Amino acid sequence: MTLKQKQESEEARLLRTRLRETREYLNLAQDFVAKQAGLHRSALADIERGERKVDSLELARLARVYRYPVEYFYGNEPDLSPDDGTLTALNRTAGELSEAAQQDVLRFAQFLRYYSDAEREKRT
Repeated sequence: MTLKQKQESEEARLLRTRLRETREYLNLAQDFVAKQAGLHRSALADIERGERKVDSLELARLARVYRYPVEYFYGNEPDLSPDDGTLTALNRTAGELSEAAQQDVLRFAQFLRYYSDAEREKRT
């Protein structure tokens, strides 16, 4: 496998993993998400398993359903370094949690950020 193929397969794995994990985190059924995104449930299941590629328009519709930016699914996120008292306290507190709990806190923080952004966009 060439370096380019390896990078592409890693990017595809990240994409499908983030799509599945986001749906599961939001506690949304595949049927619901597929219907909202204009897909068949089996197509969404195939995408999440890596048996089918997701095209850019489908990804945009899925991102809208999840209220996350498309960039999130590609792994392109802004750095969230603690730069004020609240973030420092959050970082210190999260550092005392188990790794699994830290991942839950991160997912919830991402959800709040993206949900707030989506709500703001809907109002304008």
